[in-house]
Amino acid sequence: MKNVAILTGLLVFCLTSAISQTTFGKGDIELAAGIGIFSTFAKDNPNTIVPPVSARIGIRLASNFSLGGYAAYSSSQASQLALPNGNFKDVDNEFLILGLRAAAHTNRMDNWDIYGGAMLGYNIPNVQETVTEVKSVGDDAPSFSRPAENKVTYSAFVGGSYYPMKNLGVFAEVGYGISIFNMGVSLKL
Repeated sequence: MKNVAILTGLLVFCLTSAISQTTFGKGDIELAAGIGIFSTFAKDNPNTIVPPVSARIGIRLASNFSLGGYAAYSSSQASQLALPNGNFKDVDNEFLILGLRAAAHTNRMDNWDIYGGAMLGYNIPNVQETVTEVKSVGDDAPSFSRPAENKVTYSAFVGGSYYPMKNLGVFAEVGYGISIFNMGVSLKL
């Protein structure tokens, strides 16, 4: 059964590659929506309320350069985080990023778009902390938190899109932002 699934997948891949040829030119627009696999808050071991989701639009100023907008949101809760004074706290974290992305693209392979770039954005966190109980844990408990504040941020990313159909594709990218690894669907207009 496993071999049949692999062969079917290869056949579909070959047929869609042969049928569709996706290339980008000046003035083309790409819309994408994704979900983050690894949250940037993973070190707190939070419970995910809304996974890291993102949406972006990119306009090709040239066949190998795009400029566009980006928006992303996540929500999580962490419980019973130890504080240095022996208290424990619960943290509710909503995180929004809005930004402007610039990317350089290579169009050397049909149906593939490999890219890398940078984003200048604005973080809008909403963090609610609640001290839940007092216990004695010792004075050597670490504290890594800082007060949440709106601030300008920047990041870099690399990724790739594959278009099995002429205007509909899938993408994956690595970079710092709402998530360390994002994947999703893209649409060429």
